[in-house]
Amino acid sequence: MFVIVFWAALLLVAYTYLIYPVLLWLLTAGRRRPDYALLDEWPCASLIIAAYNEEAVLRAKLENALALDYPVDKLDIVVVSDESTDGTDAIAAEFAARGVRVHRVPERGGKTAAQNIGVGLARGEVLVFTDANSMYAPDALKRLLAPLADDGIGCVCGELQYADSDAGGVGKGEGTYWSYEQFLKQRESLLSSALGANGAIYALRRELFEELDSDIISDFIMPIRVWRRGYRVVYEPKAIALESSGGSFHDEFRRRRRIISRSLYGLWTQRGVLNPFAHFFFAFQMFSHKVLRWLVPVLLLVALGANIALAGDLFYRILLALEVAFMASAVLGYALPERLGRLMPFYVPAYFCAINYGALLGVLNFITGRRHVVWQPVSRG
Repeated sequence: MFVIVFWAALLLVAYTYLIYPVLLWLLTAGRRRPDYALLDEWPCASLIIAAYNEEAVLRAKLENALALDYPVDKLDIVVVSDESTDGTDAIAAEFAARGVRVHRVPERGGKTAAQNIGVGLARGEVLVFTDANSMYAPDALKRLLAPLADDGIGCVCGELQYADSDAGGVGKGEGTYWSYEQFLKQRESLLSSALGANGAIYALRRELFEELDSDIISDFIMPIRVWRRGYRVVYEPKAIALESSGGSFHDEFRRRRRIISRSLYGLWTQRGVLNPFAHFFFAFQMFSHKVLRWLVPVLLLVALGANIALAGDLFYRILLALEVAFMASAVLGYALPERLGRLMPFYVPAYFCAINYGALLGVLNFITGRRHVVWQPVSRG
């Protein structure tokens, strides 16, 4: 019995990280990503920035936005300050003469609620959502909107890159993980539709926007709702945003806990997308990439428990010793980030354990009803 449980759990983990990407590659072999031409006439686009205590990066963000290669008369920039307590409001107000509009929310309601308000203030026919710490390449906005020339596309997700992915253990781990995620996004976009967007850089047609409850994670659920209305969600790697990586392994697991808790709740509200009889490939992607990925820490704990029960056998004792060594490397990488945490044998286990510990807490938060409507943003320089 324990043998079956052990290998079944490991097989599901291997399927999630290894077999599913291979299946995606096989199913999309021969398909090429369309090369969307830049438009002759650009739509009015509203860049919506939901900000909470972003004085460290907001000035650079607004300068970056105003310097984009996009017609000035077609760019509408809206900053929604979610009851910021630092200099966010004053910094945004400095740009009023250059067309930036700022609205202060008197009572903090979280990012999704702030975005709802921002859309109400927006003038554009296309809505672009971004974060205060995400800096766009000069042509990013044009590249992001070009696919919308196809009437069948309702939402476009750009590519987030980390500017300091080799600066430390967290940056290296995050950079490696994000490269893997980008491969999945590209292939899923080719097979059926991208599963979600990235809060740093995504756009959708204004008429497809639906106001979301404050405890819903917008960049995951909004694209799902767009897809359910019959439009595709595509990934455009030429639309590039840059960010600094997370500050520590501790910050990373806290971020992952919040994201997964909110994502699980959001998916529960849209659980019809998991019906393979209604839309096989989309359900296949959602179950393989999201649901099973979020359950990986549970599967690993099940495998560990079964392995301990089987430790009377030499083979399973060796496997258990390897598991313990992996966790010990993770602990050392976490405890000594400036020394061992920069080395691959330590930052890979540390990052893997951090994100899966965060996923485990996220699952538990979802089960117990904790929503994470508001949070303290991770400092990313």
